[in-house]
Amino acid sequence: MIVDINVQNFQQALIDASMAKTVVIFFHAEAVPECLAMSPVLERLIGDHHAQLDLARVDVADPQLQSLASQLGLRALPAMVAFKDGQPVDVLEGPQDEAAITNFLAPYQPNEAELLLDEAKQTLGTDPQAAYGLLQQARALEDSPAIRLYLAEAALALNKLEETKQLLASIGMADQDSQYQHILARLELAEEAADSPEIRELEEKLAAEPESLSLKEELAVQLFQAGRQEEALQLLVSVLQKDLAFGDARKHFLDMLITLGADPIASTYRRKLYSMLY
Repeated sequence: MIVDINVQNFQQALIDASMAKTVVIFFHAEAVPECLAMSPVLERLIGDHHAQLDLARVDVADPQLQSLASQLGLRALPAMVAFKDGQPVDVLEGPQDEAAITNFLAPYQPNEAELLLDEAKQTLGTDPQAAYGLLQQARALEDSPAIRLYLAEAALALNKLEETKQLLASIGMADQDSQYQHILARLELAEEAADSPEIRELEEKLAAEPESLSLKEELAVQLFQAGRQEEALQLLVSVLQKDLAFGDARKHFLDMLITLGADPIASTYRRKLYSMLY
């Protein structure tokens, strides 16, 4: 939003707005030519619909607004003041070129990872697969606890229980907030559901017959359906290493890789299959 500050809108457009966004206050005067050069640059960089920044223009020729410049200790025009939570956080005085203005605004704008995270948050509820992909991209750029938490949430929505568990284990105590606790509780419920009587029975049979390829294949299918994808793939690898043509093991393996799509786990096990084939 771009707004011209006056006595009437000062509280709402400057103080209140700074509680939600960073407000860049541009102090200018028509009598200072450098202000006329900077104004359109700021307007273009911030614009009317910036998600993180507002531009508040203050004409110091207005006697009612001159006190604001004095309170901030400004000594030169044009001047930019970054205003957040009702307080000035940065000041840049004097004529500036576009590069300097861009550099001044940079700390208050999201980087690419934050933009991907914001997009993922919006799609997580309706399309967890798309959110998962966005969050993987974000994590490649910035491996922050916030991104890992949302990636864990997306992984859990896709029944990737092992990955969810690994992601939660990477979150330090300081970042184990209510979101973390919520995901952890849901994971525990999902793990209980994944440990079905059918799976336990097959695991017991396999323990008694550890070389049975048919039991390994059957258990792998059950594990994959229960969200234990990596365990399932590893079991099928052990089958295919013994006999590449055994039963439907190869078909099940390929079906699982297709289901996992661009998941890094799929890439790892696709390479293992290629090494066995070639």
